[in-house]
Amino acid sequence: MAFLPIVIILSTLTVSLAIQAYQTTTRQEGIKQAQLAAASAMEFAKEQYENDVNYMSTPETTLYTTDQYEVRFEVVHKGFSNGLNTQQDIQGVGRVYRIGDSEPAFTREIQGKITYTSGGTSSVRFVFIVDNSGSMSVSEWLQSKNTVDAAITYVVDEVPTAEVAVIQYGTNTYNQEHKYDVTVPFTRDITTATSWDRRYGPGSSASADLQDHLPASLARMRAESVYGPGNQLDLSGATDVQYVLFTDARGAANSGGCCSSLKKLFNEPSSWNTGASAAYPTLDNHDEYNELKNGNVFADDGYPDLTAQFTVLSINSDGTTPAISAAIASPGGSWTGVVDPNTNDPEGSGIIPRRFISTTLSAGPDEIILVLREIIEEEINF
Repeated sequence: MAFLPIVIILSTLTVSLAIQAYQTTTRQEGIKQAQLAAASAMEFAKEQYENDVNYMSTPETTLYTTDQYEVRFEVVHKGFSNGLNTQQDIQGVGRVYRIGDSEPAFTREIQGKITYTSGGTSSVRFVFIVDNSGSMSVSEWLQSKNTVDAAITYVVDEVPTAEVAVIQYGTNTYNQEHKYDVTVPFTRDITTATSWDRRYGPGSSASADLQDHLPASLARMRAESVYGPGNQLDLSGATDVQYVLFTDARGAANSGGCCSSLKKLFNEPSSWNTGASAAYPTLDNHDEYNELKNGNVFADDGYPDLTAQFTVLSINSDGTTPAISAAIASPGGSWTGVVDPNTNDPEGSGIIPRRFISTTLSAGPDEIILVLREIIEEEINF
C-alpha cells in the first residue's frame, strides 16, 4: 500500500505528459495548416492576376474543412511595386478555425509580389554582392567567383531584359573605413560580367581590407547616391531590383576584431562606425537592407516606384548567423529554419520560407540557380 501514492503520482504524470505531447502535436499541425493556407493564398492570387489585370484581393474564403477545423485563406492588396502597375505587393493570410469558433486558433501570413504576365515587360537589375573578407582565402574566393559567374550566366541567358552588376565590399582593418567597389556596372554582356578580379582581401592590391561589415558599406552606397542617374549603378529604366548576396560574414559581432557582421548592433564599439567612416552613419539592425527593400533608397535617388528583394547565400553556419542571414532574405526559396526578428522588414518579420541558402563553397551553383529560377518564373515579366 505504501507504493500506491507513488503509482498514482507516476500515472498522473504520464497522463499529463501525454496530454502535453498531444497538444504540442495539435498546435504544430494547426500552424502547418495555416502556413499552407497562406501559401495557397499566394498561388491563388498569382493565378487570378495572370487572368485579370484588375484583380487586387480576395476576402476570407474557405479552403477546406475537416471534422475539427475549417481552414481559410485571404489575399490582401498592399500596393503596386512598379510604375506600370503590373506588379503588386500582397499578403497571403492563412487562418485555422476550430469548428464552432469565430476567432482563428492559428494564423500565418506571407508577404510577396504578384506579376501580371501579360503586362508591360520588366527590365530587371540583378546586383551580385560579393564578400571579400580576410577569412576568404584565395582558393575559397575563386570557388565563390565560379558560383557567382555561373549564376550571372544563368540570369543573362534566361532573361532577355536582365542586366547584372557585381559589387565587392570590405572594411579596412586599421582605420575601419567601410568600402565598396562597383566592379561590374550593369551589363548584359556575359564576358564583361564574368571577367572581374578581386578588389579586397587576400590576393588583392587592397590586402589590408580584411573585414566585412556589409550594413556599413551599404550605408556608404546610400550616402553616395550610387543608384542615381549617371552614377555607378544607374537604375534608370529598371522596373525590378534583385540583390544576390554571397558571404561568409558572421551574423553579428560586438567584440574582438572589427566589423565582421551582417547586422549592425546598437552596442557595437563606436570605433567601428567612426573615424574614416564617420560620414556614412549606419542604420541599426537590418535596416540598411530594409531601406532597399521598401524603396526609400531608390526614391531618394529619383526612382519612387522601385523596391528590392534579397537572396542570400552564406557559407558561415556559426551561432546566429543563419537566422540573421535568413532575416535579410526575402520570402520564398526553401529555408524554414530560425529567422532573426526584423521588426521593420517590409516583407514581414519571421515569415518562412526564405530565399536563404546555408551551404558550402564545394556545393557549387546548383542551389543558387534553383532559387534564381524561382525568382525568374514568379517575379519577372519578359
